Amino acid sequence: MSIAVQDARALLTKGLVAVYKEMPKTTSFLRSFFTVKESMTEKVSIEVRRGSEKVAVDVTRYDDGNLNIVSKSTEKLIKPPMYDEYIIANDHELYQVAVGAIQTGQGETYFKQLIDGLAEDMSMSVDKIYRAMEKQAADVLETGVVSLTNNANIDYGRKAASLVAYGAARDFSIATVNPKEVFLTALKFIREKGKAQGSVYNAILGGEVLSALFSNPLFQAEGDLKDWSLDSIREPQRNSVGGTLHGQISVGSYKVNLWTYPEVYDLAGAQVPYINEKKMIIIPETTNFVMAFSAVPQLIENGGVIPQKGAILMTEYFDMKKTAHEMHAKSCPIAIPVAVDQIHTTTVLN
Repeated sequence: MSIAVQDARALLTKGLVAVYKEMPKTTSFLRSFFTVKESMTEKVSIEVRRGSEKVAVDVTRYDDGNLNIVSKSTEKLIKPPMYDEYIIANDHELYQVAVGAIQTGQGETYFKQLIDGLAEDMSMSVDKIYRAMEKQAADVLETGVVSLTNNANIDYGRKAASLVAYGAARDFSIATVNPKEVFLTALKFIREKGKAQGSVYNAILGGEVLSALFSNPLFQAEGDLKDWSLDSIREPQRNSVGGTLHGQISVGSYKVNLWTYPEVYDLAGAQVPYINEKKMIIIPETTNFVMAFSAVPQLIENGGVIPQKGAILMTEYFDMKKTAHEMHAKSCPIAIPVAVDQIHTTTVLN
């Protein structure tokens, strides 16, 4: 059955989205610790909460109860940054051929090839947005400040005790330093200050940190590193791309999964690792972090199409003056560490 000219635009858009969804996605290890939350509003509610483990005090019968002041959270509305990446569809070598073939009722083959080609081109644009999300997650885990280019940076106010600067007493490359004591300091902070539950934690190590850890004589003497299969890991991390599991160790009453994430992104022509090579980040096995998506700015069309929500929104735009058929990928994400004190970052190497 031939493709009608009036149907070509709708079929092109639907086909492009369908093909793109089947393509492999960029690395997602850090994002796997963040639960996706989508909304139709322009702004999202950011609530960073600090809990407690106070014990209830008994009262005399018929007496007033103990008033609880709920003021341990910081909430504000924020407009997430927007990412907009696009291609010029009619720059594709098959575009004019497919359009001409559609006019004669012979466009099926060329049209399918055009969709596949455009989907591959769009995938490069969408991957840039996913890398921006991954960088947001890295910023939250390393410093608690999401660094943006054209918007104000977002600072979640991590406690100073969760951001430990370099010190020789914590340097894994020094033979007299016991790395497990450094791990234990971080774990106690997350458990006692962050009120994390459970006894299993994830440590994300820079590549140099892992090498120093495995070379440390005190760590080697304990011989505690155990093989740990991905089958034993939570599904989000098990199904993510990019993280490498190196095993599990015991630290006091806790167990710690050791990960590295040897992935980089391009910044001004330089290759920048998502995880600082000299740092160690520890978080609970079950995290309370969110990757929130606000609505991408949209117009209600004449045909009654209502605005959509989602992580990535595909849109088209026809610029008649420039003779350009633009295809856009847009997204408004923001990484939120809801349980902000359940992250601990240590600079291990000088």
